[in-house]
Amino acid sequence: MKTIGRDELASKLGTPGVTIVNVLAAVAYEKIHIRGSISIPRNELEGGKWRGLDPSKEIVVHCSSYECGASRAAADFLESKGFNAKAYEGGMREWAEAGLPTEGAISAKQFLEERYGKPVPAPAGPRSSA
Repeated sequence: MKTIGRDELASKLGTPGVTIVNVLAAVAYEKIHIRGSISIPRNELEGGKWRGLDPSKEIVVHCSSYECGASRAAADFLESKGFNAKAYEGGMREWAEAGLPTEGAISAKQFLEERYGKPVPAPAGPRSSA
């Protein structure tokens, strides 16, 4: 199984040759997801929805975090079907903590507080003083 890191995935966001697939339950996708990603829950993916993916594209699958094994299992499954698939194992947690683009009913801050009981860390980088 191949993997992809947060920064590499962020650099590919919105490019035509990549499809990002959220393999969590649809309700989780509706709450928050990586901007531009599509929802195909893992059981539906393995149940036949993989046939709707474009085999000429790189497919990046993700779930909630490093603790979740769904992205790894989905990437292995797609590789077995001949896709160029990679797992983004950091998932929604790492993506939201980094402040990267999301869509959905709640913000990254709300997601992190609700799911993990912690606020979004301050963005890295130079600070300006007024």
